[in-house]
Amino acid sequence: MIQVRDGTALDDSLVIRARGLKTYYPGPHKGAWPWSGRLTVKAVDDVSLDIRRGQTLGLVGESGCGKTTVGRSLLQLVRPTAGEVFFEGQDLCKLKDAELHPLRRRMQIIFQDPYASLDSRCTIGFTISEGLLIHKLVPPAELRDRVADLMVTVGLNPAFENRYPHEFSGGQRQRVGIARALATSPTFIVGDEPISALDVSIQAQIINLLRTLRDKLNLTMLFISHDLRAVRYLSDQVAVMYLGKVAEMASTDELFANPLHPYTQALLGSVPKPSWSGVEIEAPALSGDVPSPINPPRGCYFSTRCPRVMPRCGEAQPALVEASPGHKVACFLISAAANPV
Repeated sequence: MIQVRDGTALDDSLVIRARGLKTYYPGPHKGAWPWSGRLTVKAVDDVSLDIRRGQTLGLVGESGCGKTTVGRSLLQLVRPTAGEVFFEGQDLCKLKDAELHPLRRRMQIIFQDPYASLDSRCTIGFTISEGLLIHKLVPPAELRDRVADLMVTVGLNPAFENRYPHEFSGGQRQRVGIARALATSPTFIVGDEPISALDVSIQAQIINLLRTLRDKLNLTMLFISHDLRAVRYLSDQVAVMYLGKVAEMASTDELFANPLHPYTQALLGSVPKPSWSGVEIEAPALSGDVPSPINPPRGCYFSTRCPRVMPRCGEAQPALVEASPGHKVACFLISAAANPV
């Protein structure tokens, strides 16, 4: 067990433990004049999650629900407004930038756009080696050998180390991004929709590569994606987000076989002829647009689109409760006997 600053004990198998995570951004001005004050964009609004060593948590939801902000907040690329993020027992939110620096090598990210995330002026050899140089992890004489090993690991020819990003295909560029993330031997990796900008055939290659590397290197991952099939294939647990909050969280097999939240049911039902673990999911298509995070609905955020809305839903926000062991849902349809968590 790991002792944290408040004296409580954490399971040392937990790599990431987030509690009450909130990340707000300044929105537009309330009025016509600059001194009228700003509205607040609640990108992430009270998210709690755990990721155990060697496991992958899939994070799904519609565009704009806060998935990417959760990933960036966990890594402190965006500083959270409130809450706690423990990485291997250390509360990252309480650390200054200088204190975070030695931890950065153990927390990496694979970006969504494999072209925009690479510097077009740098060779891929330099791009992959940059983290090694910053953290002084490899002697200069061994740097090229380490880069070559990383390129072989992700399926690239080491002879291409002096080429530039525009000389590669989208799938090859994403492999460069993966090699860059692996260079510093991280414990935790955030995959921010790493396959969404790729062709379908290339997506399968990258997903298989991520799964192989996870198992081989015992990586802990947060996998953000819209592709439910990829999430099911790669993830051990799945969290479903809606408008900055977690609507449902369970093991992958449990969530796809027995979705309880109306939003999760609608997501699974949106896939053409879905069949998860032999269970057909039938749910009405969602109507209307996602509400604005600047002015979310009163009560349950999903109440304006929910096909099973009740009067109570517009009055209060449902707590995330444990409907069954390991299966948490934030919905008033779940029995009131369930214990809030």
